[in-house]
Amino acid sequence: MGGSEVMRAGLVDPDGTWFVQIALFLLLYAMLRYLFFQPYVTKLRQRDEATKGRRAEAARLTEEAARLEASVGSRLAAAKAEAMVIRRKLAEEGERLKEEILTRERARVQEKVTREVAALDRQKTEILANLDPVARQMADMIEAQVRLPEAS
Repeated sequence: MGGSEVMRAGLVDPDGTWFVQIALFLLLYAMLRYLFFQPYVTKLRQRDEATKGRRAEAARLTEEAARLEASVGSRLAAAKAEAMVIRRKLAEEGERLKEEILTRERARVQEKVTREVAALDRQKTEILANLDPVARQMADMIEAQVRLPEAS
């Protein structure tokens, strides 16, 4: 019979201490539930509710920021393209003005050079016209000086 008594005992022997342990466990569970778990779960739900609106606001602001960034990027690209067009037009206008100024100044300088050459030609003609009498006078003076020593 010794073997059958062991079989009947099983894993749990429900005596008086077992009931006391179950009662203590249930009392501890009830205390923890009302004093810790429920307030903790309530705080978690309150925090979740409080941040839910903020999370939705953050998501909305993130979407708006992405939209604004795309808008600014496209506007910046358009502004850069427009600036390049303006820059090219200004460069072309500058080249045109440079050529216009150079042409005008070349014509002015050429006119001045032509006037100066004409004035030099007139002076040359006058000098050449007056050169004969002066050259004759000089030739006579040289001849007179050369003859003086011979006469002595």
